[in-house]
Formats: sequence, C-alpha cells, structure tokens
Amino acid sequence: MRRPPDRSRRRSRGLVGAALAVVLVALAAWAVLRTTGPASWEEEAPAADAPRRELTATRGAVTAAGDPQWITGISADGRTFVDQDGDPVLVRGDAPWSLLADLRPDEAETYLTARSGQGFNAMLVSLVGAVANGAPSDDGATVDGLLPFVDGDVLRWQQAYFDRAHETLRRAGELGITTMLYPVDSWTLDHTFAGVSPETCREFGAMTARWAADLPVLWMTGGDYSRSPEDDACFEALAEGIRSTGDDRPFALQLLNVSSTAADDHWRDRVDWSFVYTYAPTPMAVREAYDATPARPALLGEANYEGENNTGGPTTTTETLRRQVLWAVTSGSPGDVFGTDDWEFHDGWEGRLESEGAEQVSRIRDLVASLPWWTLRPDDALLTAGTGSAEPGQDVLDADLATAAVTPDGGLALVYVPSERTVSLDLSLLDPAAEAVWVDPSTGATTAVGPASELPEELATPGENAAGGGDWLLVLGTDLPF
Repeated sequence: MRRPPDRSRRRSRGLVGAALAVVLVALAAWAVLRTTGPASWEEEAPAADAPRRELTATRGAVTAAGDPQWITGISADGRTFVDQDGDPVLVRGDAPWSLLADLRPDEAETYLTARSGQGFNAMLVSLVGAVANGAPSDDGATVDGLLPFVDGDVLRWQQAYFDRAHETLRRAGELGITTMLYPVDSWTLDHTFAGVSPETCREFGAMTARWAADLPVLWMTGGDYSRSPEDDACFEALAEGIRSTGDDRPFALQLLNVSSTAADDHWRDRVDWSFVYTYAPTPMAVREAYDATPARPALLGEANYEGENNTGGPTTTTETLRRQVLWAVTSGSPGDVFGTDDWEFHDGWEGRLESEGAEQVSRIRDLVASLPWWTLRPDDALLTAGTGSAEPGQDVLDADLATAAVTPDGGLALVYVPSERTVSLDLSLLDPAAEAVWVDPSTGATTAVGPASELPEELATPGENAAGGGDWLLVLGTDLPF
C-alpha cells in the first residue's frame, strides 16, 4: 500500500547502462537543442560526441519515417495528443514515479526496454525524489548516493545527478517513451523545495526547461495535491519559468481533491490538458473533463494500480484494470496511464514487469491503436437499453455502466459492456456497411457477429471471457483490421 502522508493534506504516491551520448534526433517540433548545462552546474558539462545508436523502439512507438514517436503537442481540435509529425498518438503510459532515484543505470535500462517492448510510450516521473514519491530519502538522493543539489540549494545543480537523469530520459526517448516530468511535485515541496520563493521556483523552471530542451517531455506538477496559495504560487512560477525559455510543450497539473484539473476553477485555464484522477469508476470523471470547455485532452492519468486498491476494497484485479482503460477510451480519454504497486520499485520488481495486468492492458491498447480511435466521440445515444449504472465512490467492480463512442460518420463505434447482459443499439447512428465484432478484452480474441444492419434488437454478450469475467468490447466498423 501507499506510504502515509507527510502532511494530512497529501497522500503518498500510488506512485542506462551506457555512457552519456548525443541525442539521436532533434525534436523538430521544438527546434531547440541542449548545448550546455544550466548556468549553475558546479562543473562544465562534458562534450557529447558519441555515435548515433541503432533505434529499437517497438510496437507502434515509431513515426512513419521510422524515428521514435514522441508526444509533443495537442491536436487542433483539443481532443488528443500529437507526435512530432502532427499525427495523433494514443497515450500508453506507466507510472514509475521514483525511476530516477530508485534505479541505477543498468536497472533503468531493464525497465525501459521492457516497457517499450510492451508498447508503453509515456511515463510519469518525478525529477527529484522524496520518500513520499517513492525515493529512498527526502534529500533527493539516488539509491547509490547521488544528490541533486549542492548544500540543498535547488539552483546549484550537481552535475552527476542531472547527467544521469538526462541520459535516462534520453534513453527513454530513444525507445519511444515520452516522460511526463514533474520538476517539482507536492512531495518535494515538503522537503528539498520547502520554503522556496516563487522567484526560485521560476528560475528552477527555466533551468529545467533548458536542461530538457532536447528530451521528449511533457511538463507536469502537483501530484496528490490539495491546493494551497503558497504552493499554487510555486507551481505557477515553475510554469512561467519553463515558458520564459520559449518552451511551449504541454503543461498539466495533478490535483487530489477533484477528479480532474477541469473541475478546478483556479487551474482549469492554466493548463493545456486535463489530468483525470479517480479510483472510482472512470467514465464519469473522464466525461466530466471531456465535456468541459474549451476542449482539452481529458487523459486518464491515474486510476487503481495493479496490486493496490485505494478505495478500501480487494486488491485490484485484471478486470478492474480492463474496465478502467476501456471505460476511459469510450468516454473521451486519448489513452491512459497504467500503474502498479511497483511505482516505488519494491524488491523483485523486474520479475513483475510482465504481469498479467500489464499484458492485458497492452493488448487492449494494441487493439485501440489499430483503429482510427482519434475520430471517436463519446455517445449517450447509441445504447438504447442495457446501459447499467455507476455511482461516485463505488468500487470499480461494483459498477456495471456500459459506455459507447462513435465517429461522426458512423463508420466506427466502440461499446464497452462490463458485465453479462443484453444490449440494444440505435443502428441509425452507424454506417449501414459496418460489421460487428465482439472482442475479448482479456486476450484480444475476436468473434465476428455480422453486419451491424442485421443485428438483433437485443444483442447478448458472449458469456464469460477467457479470464472468467463478463466484460466484452463490441467493435462496429466499415474497415476493421481484424
């Protein structure tokens, strides 16, 4: 379970082996390259002139040109994230919060290559460690003793720490993984950043942006954060410092006391996308953020982690994980962030990287990514019977709400049915040429149903899936890849 909070207003987070090398590909969308370390390095950064590495990104984590695919911006309609070529990219995240503090370079390589091979393309990471975000100590030290700051001064950087962190995130980018990076989070504000002024937060933001100019990152802050004026001031100044360098990469904040940033009057218009955070059934929180104006990506950034359950119920099951992801995607989320009890890298974490939960979630993501998912819009009219219900505060497995998303032209629809039942559809919303297929979300196996136009008035789910659950995904489309 998660560690107890440092203060009552915060909970703890239900959160490579190679020499420093030159960045492989300049991020075209940013057009800024890192040429030096921050002005406050204690030593001059060495030249980076190692040869280009062979690319090893897998499972869709490459662009059409064969380069690693990064999440670099937001689509023109405000609904999805895009890569460096402007193409939509489904967020397939993980939450290794304490990666930079808990793992030595060879261990980081093990984690990154495994997750890349499973199709993960994003990760939530704290730049500086604290016990509450999974690190071994509250002074920011790594497991082998590297400290981030000289004498605790956050504007005097220890080169060895930041060189290692840079190499780790560079390697992640080489493998097609974009880092959702928290330069300051709500836990380090209790320790290494305790009492710092907004001016210091602003300068730290600028230093971090310059340091990360050549890295594939999205900017994050907060984290299990219940707002206070002094902390808001630091986080706002941090963002101002980042922006002062010309860095316009998307920025978001994670709040604890509301289900998404879209629900907070102060932060709603200060972020570029909405971080959705709930341990209850996910469709309601995602849909609330999706329906907010103006349109911003409503990403499911945290729900129940594998091996944990923060609602007080039984340990999270693979069915819980399947429900969270598919409810989110059919409610407007442009992907999801998965997490496990190894967010703080418990002993033996290496043997749990290929957990059944991670594998099932990866298969679901593969399926969604094979479709033009970015054209879908959540829809309350397609299902006319058998919708079920969900309530705030419920355990995920106690809800049975069916959710649907449809493209405007009716050429594609997804219907997630979390338990055995019959459903009825408004077929007028679908292209007459659409075919219907049941997908077992635990395995990805498909069962053809036939033309959508010939579906019975009441359509029954196929019974138990391969995992023994009753949840199924109905896919209806005119040009399905399966």
